[in-house]
Amino acid sequence: MICMIKGYKNAKTRKVQETGKPKGFRGLDGEKAAILMDMLDVTSRLDEISPLAGIGLHKLVGDRKGQWAINVNGPWRICFTPDKDEGWLDVEITDYHKG
Repeated sequence: MICMIKGYKNAKTRKVQETGKPKGFRGLDGEKAAILMDMLDVTSRLDEISPLAGIGLHKLVGDRKGQWAINVNGPWRICFTPDKDEGWLDVEITDYHKG
């Protein structure tokens, strides 16, 4: 299987996908975040992400223009940039509403 996540913004995000443990992300549902990143890892384009999944896929604006986000829980989002070929770059778990 080809992995479509081509890069993480930080090691903490990669660790959540690998373990399902939210270490470093207070209040994050680590298991749900891992499942959502696994979904990204097997999809290569935005149109492959089901709008029926109830994940709140949305395009970002402002200083995050060019990125997309998926809702995890509470303020936590998985943000990523679609690669021009296929797949995802700079995947990160973040609360982008904070400062």
